Amino acid sequence: MLHLIESLIKAGGRASEYRIAERTKNGLEWYFVRDRLDSSRAVVTTRYEVTVYVDSINPAADNPASARTRGECSVLIQPGSTEAEIRTILDRALDTAAGMKNAWFPLPEPAVSQNAVATSRFDSLSLPQAMEAVRSALYKHDGLDGSTINSLEIFLSQQHIHLLTSRGVDVSWKSWNGFCEYIVNAGTRGKDEVELYADLHFADLDEAPLSEAVRIRLQAASDRLAAVPTPELKGLPLLLSGHLAADLYEYWFQNAQAMAVYEKRAAFAVGDDVSAGQGSQKQGSTSPLGDPINLRAIPTLAGSPLGAPYDQTGFALKPVELIRDNKVLAVVASSKYAHYLQLPATGAIPLFEVAGGHDEAATLRAVDHLEVLAFSDFFVDSTTGDFGGEIRLAYLLKGGKRQPVYGGAVTGNLVDNRGLIRLSRELETSAKARGPVSCLLPIVSITPAG
Repeated sequence: MLHLIESLIKAGGRASEYRIAERTKNGLEWYFVRDRLDSSRAVVTTRYEVTVYVDSINPAADNPASARTRGECSVLIQPGSTEAEIRTILDRALDTAAGMKNAWFPLPEPAVSQNAVATSRFDSLSLPQAMEAVRSALYKHDGLDGSTINSLEIFLSQQHIHLLTSRGVDVSWKSWNGFCEYIVNAGTRGKDEVELYADLHFADLDEAPLSEAVRIRLQAASDRLAAVPTPELKGLPLLLSGHLAADLYEYWFQNAQAMAVYEKRAAFAVGDDVSAGQGSQKQGSTSPLGDPINLRAIPTLAGSPLGAPYDQTGFALKPVELIRDNKVLAVVASSKYAHYLQLPATGAIPLFEVAGGHDEAATLRAVDHLEVLAFSDFFVDSTTGDFGGEIRLAYLLKGGKRQPVYGGAVTGNLVDNRGLIRLSRELETSAKARGPVSCLLPIVSITPAG
C-alpha cells in the first residue's frame, strides 16, 4: 500500500516533493472497575500519513532568492482504499498545496541516525504477559491506608513506523507506547469521600516507578481526608516534583525552538543568558542563588514513548546542547525553520534533558515551603513564563510541621524567578524529559482557600 501511494504520486506528476509514513499499531486495552477486569479490547490498526508539496514561482517577488514558494498539504489514507479513491484524495491535497505560497524550504537528505529507540522489556513478552505485568505493578499498593483504586484503564501497543520521502529517505523503526489513567478513592462513599485522578506514560516495563506513582496517589487521597484549607501564606517558596516540575522545565525547551524564534515569540535567543538581570540582584528575594540551567535536546529516552530516531520529515536526529550554564548555545531547528533563519538544522527533536542542581531533594524539602501534589489544572505559558493553577492537594511545611492543605491557588512567573530556581541533584524520567526530581521556586503568589 505504501509503495502504491508513492507510485500514484509519481504518476500524477504534480507533486514537487512528498513524504509518506506508514504507521501500524498492535495493542491491547484493559478496563478495570476496582480490581476486576471489566472489559478488554485488542487494537490492530494501520494508517498512511501523506504530505505533498507543490513548488511555484512568485513573479511579483522583489528578490529572486525569495521568489520560489512551497505549498504543502497532509492527508490520511486508509488501508484498503482503491486506486481511484487514493487518486481523489491526492488530487484534493495537491490542489490545496498549490494554493499555498509559503517561502520555499528543503526536505532533508538521507542519513543514518545514531540514536535507536531504546530496547524495552516488553520486547520479550507477549502482549497479555506485558499487560499483566503492568497491572500487577499498578495494584501493588492498592488498599494503602484504606485508599483504593476505583477505576483503571491500561493501554499498551507496539508501533512500527516506515517513512519514505522523495529525497530518498527510506527508514523504519519500532517503539512501545504505554498509557494508563486511574482514579483513587479514600473515605466513605457519599460522606467525606475523596477522588484523585492521575495518568502515566511509559515505554518500558519498570515496575518500581509504576508502583510508586500509584502509591503516592493512594497516600495523597488518604491525606486529603485530613487536609485543611490553604491558609494565608506570604513569602513561602513553591516546591514542585515529578511531571509538574517537568512542565516547568519545558519552558526553556519550548523557547529554544527555531519555530518560536521565527514567529517572534521566543523569550530568548542564541547568545542570551537565561538568568540575566536576576539572581542575587532580584529585589525582595532572600533565597540563595539558584542553579544554572543546562539543557539538551535528545531524540530518544529510555522509558519514554515519545522518542524517535528520525523526525517526521526523515531528518536523522542526534542530541544537541541548547543551554550551558544559563547561556543559550543553539535552538532546535527543523529543516524548514533552519532554512528560514539560516541556522544549522537539527531536525525536530522531541525530548529534552535538564541537568541536576547542587542540592539533594531532601535539602530542598527541609526549608519551609508549599509543595503542590495535584492541581485542578496546571498551566505554564511558554511565551510569558506565567504558571499556576488551583490547588487540589498540597503539603505545607512550616516550622518542621508538615500539613496537607487544599483549596486556593498558586501563580507565578518564570521570568521573575530567573537565576533563583533551585534544582535537585537527583534526576527522574517523565514521558517528555529527564530532569531534576524537584525544583524550588522562591517568588510565587499563594492565594488562600476561599
